[in-house]
Amino acid sequence: MPLSLFSIPTIVLLLSVFVSYYCIIYYNKAVPMANNGILFISNAAKAHKLCSKISKCVKNVLYINFNSGPESTLSIVNKQIIDIYSKVPKNMKIDIRLMLKPRETGNKITTNNAIELIMYDKDLANEVDNLKFSLTNIRENVDIESVENEENACEDVKEDVKVYDYVALGGTFDRLHNGHKILLSQAVLRAKKHVTVGVTDLDMIQSKKLWELIQPIEIRIKAVLDFLTDINPDLEYNVLPIQDVYGPTKDDPHFQLLVVSEETSRGAIKVNEKRKENGLNPLDVYTIGLAEDTNQQSYEEEAKLSSSNQRMRLLGTILREPRPNPNIPKHPYVIGLAGGIASGKSSITEKLKLKGAAILNCDVIAHELYKPGLPLNHTIAESFGSDVITDGGEVDRRKLGAIVFSDKSQLQRLNSLVWPAVIQEAQKRIKALGEAGSSVVVMEAAVMVQAGWYKYCHQLWTVIIPPEEAVKRLQARNNLSEVEAKQRVSAQPSNQEQVALANVVFSPYWSYEHTQGQVDRAWENLQIYLQ
Repeated sequence: MPLSLFSIPTIVLLLSVFVSYYCIIYYNKAVPMANNGILFISNAAKAHKLCSKISKCVKNVLYINFNSGPESTLSIVNKQIIDIYSKVPKNMKIDIRLMLKPRETGNKITTNNAIELIMYDKDLANEVDNLKFSLTNIRENVDIESVENEENACEDVKEDVKVYDYVALGGTFDRLHNGHKILLSQAVLRAKKHVTVGVTDLDMIQSKKLWELIQPIEIRIKAVLDFLTDINPDLEYNVLPIQDVYGPTKDDPHFQLLVVSEETSRGAIKVNEKRKENGLNPLDVYTIGLAEDTNQQSYEEEAKLSSSNQRMRLLGTILREPRPNPNIPKHPYVIGLAGGIASGKSSITEKLKLKGAAILNCDVIAHELYKPGLPLNHTIAESFGSDVITDGGEVDRRKLGAIVFSDKSQLQRLNSLVWPAVIQEAQKRIKALGEAGSSVVVMEAAVMVQAGWYKYCHQLWTVIIPPEEAVKRLQARNNLSEVEAKQRVSAQPSNQEQVALANVVFSPYWSYEHTQGQVDRAWENLQIYLQ
């Protein structure tokens, strides 16, 4: 049936479905899209240009494997590492892995991900069967396709690549990105026997932007080891947590080379000073330039490739898939909005209200339950004395706060009185909002996590800012001293505790536009989920 018989929207839909399952190599050949693939090339000099051509044929991981020979020297491979990982087309999201051990006839090739698509340049046309049988982790019905050659694909930059038996490097390695891959690949390229990678543990990450979103160290170590064994399985690897800038380099005489980035080069000076103190030879240092982030999404982000940028892009996205909550009705859909005092919950709430959510503020409910004549007002007066009640019969929140925020036992006592009354009233109001037609209700509460009220919600969204910023905001807003503000901030769950339970995280720490973008993403994802 000719395409002219279809409407334009239908044609667009058909094309989008086609592109979802197929990629086009050189615009004239359709190839089934695979989760993981491998590109075999006759020499390393072709790596960057060929992988850029065929990267759309793979959804997840693309391996690149090259033959040994005069166009696969260490200096050429060195250049390809930089080009492949730093000259990334905008919005390319696949995981490219340049395998640094040249292919030898008869040797097996092991990958951590099963191969579904084999691609090869035409110079290897006579070796296709050998290429297929060299793979140890391959799908049964693997697709095999050829790609056009590239002429004069790379110039040898003639950089000498000195190799060492023992090489070391360190970093946070949160959500492994191309900057990390350059660092790790350059270390592996220069190692003949052993590579040690120090991964920064909890004490070393707390100064980083949005450190609460950094992956657990076990996940980061596994990701590093997975990448290393993919690019060269023949070396010895020791990937371990480190609690200081030195790690094992300060007292291990075996190490010869330390690989660092421009950003961490001062650490190399400290390491060699410490080695000198310990009577050891200084390490040679190889410094790698910072790679540009070609997907920079706002002026608040750094221009270089960084995990901080990636963490900022997680704000407003689904970090943990919601689970059905059989303890509450399906309608209305309840979002618990948590966050410490002065974190900016109210600004997020207002933006969600404009999106169409009904808002329920548990702090306001507590205020109302404090009113003269109500049971909670009387209970508080009995428990904390008549001094916390004004002449008009209202609860003096400042006097009450001075008592409870300086004594944890008193705070627990207050919570045991207030929390049950607040959640009971909140549930009544949620039901009423649903009956009135609200499909989404946002229940805002500073003590959402402490009180366990998130158990009465379908999702938990949380708002965080750096604690020192919260203290400044609280001082300005409530006219408190720094000591008073710190007491109130420290009396609440940490950002880390709140993030550990959250489905979605916001941070209104940057511009209005950046915060609005987070809310837009969260609301859009929620609508898709509810549909």
